[in-house]
Amino acid sequence: MTLFKINPGKYRHVVTFQIQTTARDKYGQIEEIWSDFFKTRAGIFPISGKEVFQRDFVESEISHRVHIRYTPTHVINSQMRVLFGERVFSIVSPPINFQEKNIELQILCKEEE
Repeated sequence: MTLFKINPGKYRHVVTFQIQTTARDKYGQIEEIWSDFFKTRAGIFPISGKEVFQRDFVESEISHRVHIRYTPTHVINSQMRVLFGERVFSIVSPPINFQEKNIELQILCKEEE
């Protein structure tokens, strides 16, 4: 019996991780576009005012915490973004392997306006 259990209701949102790539437009110019990397279920949680107050100046831009199940096949980095419906979250820091148990990843994000 493990002490860490995942509540399946925690991952009620479907999100898309996108990566920035380059492509040529119809005039032959190189443009940067966002393409889908993978879709998964996630929990999106706003950071409370207390947590924002306790963080130092560099991390004050963090507005949400995104939780996903651990995935060793998909490498997530800060050059990606998370798309949830019409909302866009840029990834501020690399994912945190919660309790180093390979069960859940926590990603700190900033919501774009």
